[in-house]
Amino acid sequence: MTTPATGPRAEIEAEADQRMGAVAAELQAAGLAARVNQTQGVFDITASVGQPSGKSIDVIVDEDGYVQVSYWNAPGAAPAQVVAVIAAVVAAITAALPGQPARAPGSPR
Repeated sequence: MTTPATGPRAEIEAEADQRMGAVAAELQAAGLAARVNQTQGVFDITASVGQPSGKSIDVIVDEDGYVQVSYWNAPGAAPAQVVAVIAAVVAAITAALPGQPARAPGSPR
């Protein structure tokens, strides 16, 4: 069992809880099923959206800012199809990063 935080740690946890709740709410507004989890004082969000294939697109966001997106890709997909999806995801992420210029897929860093 985890002992509740006190003092400055309690304030940090309260801020993280509020921020993660806001992120989860925006993910829900964007059409994902999202929930905030807390394990031993560490917050994360798990979110997913179903696809016609029956496989979901899953997202994990942790309180330190790391985000993981996973999806199922048909094993028989052409390499160009696989690369196009990955390049589009990378382009969307880099376009949204503060202070980072958007890059076209395949352009040098």
